[in-house]
Amino acid sequence: MKTPHAPIALACVFALLSLGTALAADSTRSDAVTFNEHVAKIMHEHCSSCHRPGQAAPFTLLTYEDAAKRAQLIGAVTSTRYMPPWHAEPGYGKFKGERRMTDREIATLAAWVEAGAPEGPGKPPAPPTFPSGWILGEPDLVISMEEPYTVPADGADVYRNFPARVPTTEDKWIRALQFRPQARTVVHHSLFKADTSGTAREFDARDETPGYSGMGPIPGKLSLGGWAVGGQARVFPEGAPLRLPAGSDFLFESHFHPSGKEEVERSSIALYFTDEPPSRSRVSFQLPPGFGRGAGIDVAPGDSTFTISESFTLPAGIELYGVTPHAHYIGKEFKSWAELPDGSEVPLIWVKDWDFAWQDMYVYEEPVMLPAGATIHSRIRYDNSAENPRNPTNPPKRVFWGPASEDEMGSIIYTALPASESDATAIREAYSVIRKRHSQQAKEYFKMRRAARRASR
Repeated sequence: MKTPHAPIALACVFALLSLGTALAADSTRSDAVTFNEHVAKIMHEHCSSCHRPGQAAPFTLLTYEDAAKRAQLIGAVTSTRYMPPWHAEPGYGKFKGERRMTDREIATLAAWVEAGAPEGPGKPPAPPTFPSGWILGEPDLVISMEEPYTVPADGADVYRNFPARVPTTEDKWIRALQFRPQARTVVHHSLFKADTSGTAREFDARDETPGYSGMGPIPGKLSLGGWAVGGQARVFPEGAPLRLPAGSDFLFESHFHPSGKEEVERSSIALYFTDEPPSRSRVSFQLPPGFGRGAGIDVAPGDSTFTISESFTLPAGIELYGVTPHAHYIGKEFKSWAELPDGSEVPLIWVKDWDFAWQDMYVYEEPVMLPAGATIHSRIRYDNSAENPRNPTNPPKRVFWGPASEDEMGSIIYTALPASESDATAIREAYSVIRKRHSQQAKEYFKMRRAARRASR
């Protein structure tokens, strides 16, 4: 969905431009920095994968002309590390594909801006060669919504499901995928399922407009992952692909947030297959469960310290390969670590300044080995103050748990590979205890909210 305070954030970083120029290292003289010799290679390495035709960024940064007319903006957003967008703290987990510039690269850009963005003599290095369209190259299969759907300009958030026939005659194993929304400003998230029952298509047929509303009960549907604003291509761990049943319906379970302008959406997903079926079982769990539905989220106006947390002690060892934080606008800080049986700690992830517009799945360069008896801790802090530039309301209002973008939720999703199927079963059973507790807490939470609403009438 569209972030309403992006212009405010950019205004702030423009005001901080002087910080960027101050970063220029002693070894980088501003009168010696040119685009062709110094800046182009930084643009190509850190910017052009998104800032090129057909990708999410709003403008390209492939040539001198592209960069020079936005030099002030480049200096501002890089000096404050607003761009490239990467929110995991260094030294607290080592992840693949980190979009982080070095201090020297930032200093070089600041010096170039200070010098007036000179092109310099000679020719710049050629831009990298990217696959056409899809980040991971030519996909094995692309599935799109069968009909476009018009998202209204205004009104409440829209939750809608779109089945699309899988045109395969045999089961396939998905090793990677990439989701592509057409109307990026209104798509908040989309969950992917495989429906083998035909139920989703029946629901669709009963509705005059494309897809059907709500989240209907689909018996036996298979989860195939999902995407949220800022998400990138997702590669599953070796030995643990996901099954796509032949002749099933691929289901886009989508959440739209009207942007003030009518938009037409026709989502597509690129699928990459492997011939090898899974040799290992995956487990995935959230802390807190249910995106924090039972965590008692109730953030008063002005409160910048409200925190929820949860812990889970592993009954069996795992290879933790990815973590995915999730919250909405007033989410501020995520921190997770594992406490080992010997009392030592392993850092897992720390996001100090959450940005709703960039929701990554953070995949470790090497899986984090956690033994049986290790306790995983998850802590999430919210900032509902007027000083939070991403707060969607001014003045701030009281915020509860809810699915709409202006509501809140919060969780860290952990994805791992146990050593055996019996270990996977043990982990799922242990985690189900936490889920049941949170389910009961959620019932009490919503009961309390209903009572409060009645009392206020």
